Amino acid sequence: MFFEFLRLAGQSIRHRRLRSWLTVIGVFIGITAVVALISLGLGFEKTITDQVSQVFGVDTFIIVNENAFGGGPHGGSAEEYALDLDLLNSIQGVKVAAALRERTGFVQGQPDAQGNALQGFLPVLGLSPELLTDFESFTGELEVMPGGRLFEPGDVEVAVLDYEISQRLGVSVGDTILVAGDGSAELNLTIVGILAPPDEETRDSGGGFGAQFSSGSDGSTISVPYDTMDLLWGPADDVLMTLVRTEPDYDVDEVADRAEEALQDRGSEITAITYGDISEQIGQFTDIASAVLAGIAGISLLVGGVGVMNTMFTSILERTKEIGVMKAVGAKNSHVMMIFLIESGLMGLVGGIVGAALGIGADILFTSLINGSSAFMGGVEMAIVISPSLILVTLVGSFALGAFAGFLPAWRASRLPVVDALRYE
Repeated sequence: MFFEFLRLAGQSIRHRRLRSWLTVIGVFIGITAVVALISLGLGFEKTITDQVSQVFGVDTFIIVNENAFGGGPHGGSAEEYALDLDLLNSIQGVKVAAALRERTGFVQGQPDAQGNALQGFLPVLGLSPELLTDFESFTGELEVMPGGRLFEPGDVEVAVLDYEISQRLGVSVGDTILVAGDGSAELNLTIVGILAPPDEETRDSGGGFGAQFSSGSDGSTISVPYDTMDLLWGPADDVLMTLVRTEPDYDVDEVADRAEEALQDRGSEITAITYGDISEQIGQFTDIASAVLAGIAGISLLVGGVGVMNTMFTSILERTKEIGVMKAVGAKNSHVMMIFLIESGLMGLVGGIVGAALGIGADILFTSLINGSSAFMGGVEMAIVISPSLILVTLVGSFALGAFAGFLPAWRASRLPVVDALRYE
């Protein structure tokens, strides 16, 4: 009997083809907007998650100030905190830890032919050697000029300069610069490397993931080994961030909790963030954004539903006599109601199929346009996500929308008195 109802509903839709398609248009516009916006949100979430996973991985966590990403008291670009790196390395499950410090120090270059030396206050970045060897995804691909090198374990009174500041100071590999810290602390640092100037592709992509934490991202940074910072500014109370990799077979969340508790007991105002924490926050943000966008697009669905209801009321008026005949030959109220509910549901389903296809196409088009703009998202390719579950929910929801919109007209049709329906002209 259900298939017979389905056949009758399909015949009615084909008989009123133009009106049915006009009704379907109102549905698939809303479905298109919903599918496109949610798919874009899923693609954005996957893109961010993939980028974060390249830095963190499943065995890495990051330690930052509990009020991170504000202004640091020593001129840093992020909130700073005190860190006992030796304590951190001694915690069970920690394989390697690398920290990043930053201060503003007095720097003096080599004197020129007239005996004048360029001097001034410049950002000095203290890097653990492990940051360059074990966390390359954080620093990005660092290339030094010919004849130079990066830090090696055991280096102390050495420095690596950005290309621009090396030109301003008039120094090259093998020269020395004077760096003064707190009080009378000062060191003559030998330049062991000069970073090659970034090419256009690197500049567009924003460099390494950690570049945003350095106030010297304009090319004026002087980088020194982490231990050198102790000699110039004393024990670390100006750490910007710390990356920690765990030993195999250790749960990263448990190790992160132990590290957080141990450092907080020492007075460090820090928090440990794992890949799972960031993924959860990203998911919550994109879920909220997708829900808001889908809610806005849902207004179009409401309009489409009203269109379905209007079409069904008109259809019932035209078929009043037909309804009377069906009832006269034995059709029950439930049979009449089912026929019209299936008919309105089919219009919603057709709108859902067309809308889902157009929504996926719009998502692919918008994503391609975004990826075509190298300036957007720092040159990162945005992922295209086509979710089968979204398509399934969309199709079921569109049928339910049509059936819900047609419920009142179908109910009224099922309640029509047989005699009045047969006499209707």
